[in-house]
Amino acid sequence: MAEITLRDLEIFYDGDTLKISSSNEPEKSVSLDPSTVKPLVDFVHLLAPPEEKEPKSEDENRRESFRVPVIDESGLSVTLISGKQRCVSKPTNISMTGVFVEVPKDRSIALNINDELRARLSMDKSEIELDAIVRRIEPNGFGLFFPETFKGEHVDPPPIIRRIVMDLQRQWMLHRKEL
Repeated sequence: MAEITLRDLEIFYDGDTLKISSSNEPEKSVSLDPSTVKPLVDFVHLLAPPEEKEPKSEDENRRESFRVPVIDESGLSVTLISGKQRCVSKPTNISMTGVFVEVPKDRSIALNINDELRARLSMDKSEIELDAIVRRIEPNGFGLFFPETFKGEHVDPPPIIRRIVMDLQRQWMLHRKEL
């Protein structure tokens, strides 16, 4: 259960119901069920200053998680799997929600935006296979999104993805320190 106190207001959220009450007079409260929490959130977004309400560019909307460059010596490998076709690719950056991979020019897998496939990530003794959706196509590779890294509207990747990304971030930071 999440709980916060703001001045004389106590706010409780149990994942379903939001309850707001007075610290001084707890009998004065309001409870919102899941069907009414969304309109409240929408209302709060309407109160944002005008500069925050302006639509973001496509590039700004795309980023849901910090992107970590993958250094060559990282040990991370990514295999793209579409039906019976396999393509070993070189990851260039990764986040908790996806990866950009460079692919050989003679690859056997032809992909388009929004195509679905599987991506097998291997690093050290860790391996995971995830559903992936092609979100970006560049001449040298693909930007892949992992839908299962979201729970509702929140980024919540499987523990192995979290560990891989954190290890790669640590490697990248050490690599930068050496430069």
